[in-house]
Amino acid sequence: MSKSTRLASATYILSCVAARGPDLVTTDEIARKIEDHPARVRQLVAALVKAGLVESVRGANGGIRLARAAEDIDLRQIYDAVADQPLVSIAWKEPVPTWANRCHVHPNFERLHDTIHERALDQLGTYRLSDMLGRA
Repeated sequence: MSKSTRLASATYILSCVAARGPDLVTTDEIARKIEDHPARVRQLVAALVKAGLVESVRGANGGIRLARAAEDIDLRQIYDAVADQPLVSIAWKEPVPTWANRCHVHPNFERLHDTIHERALDQLGTYRLSDMLGRA
């Protein structure tokens, strides 16, 4: 499984929008600022609009803006809007059939993965978009 950059890209997009305040910003302008392909930016923005994180205004003077304050948007919400794969991935092979009934490696790793994934998602909820605008 390849690594997804959707969460990071969507966070850059939202940071760019937040930095503009209430002013509308176009997806082409965002693509230039974050150095990403305009079609990819539009795809991610569509997911962010669907999730209610940004508002889209159509027309010659249109663009997007945050649907709510940056303090009210967390990374978990962004992840939920754009995720295309689990945040945490562990690669393992299926147990050998003759050995599967004798050991419990695979089920234990599945439980471990689920626990790590849930904790990572919980941690994302502690970071706000507004945190991304300041110093690290």
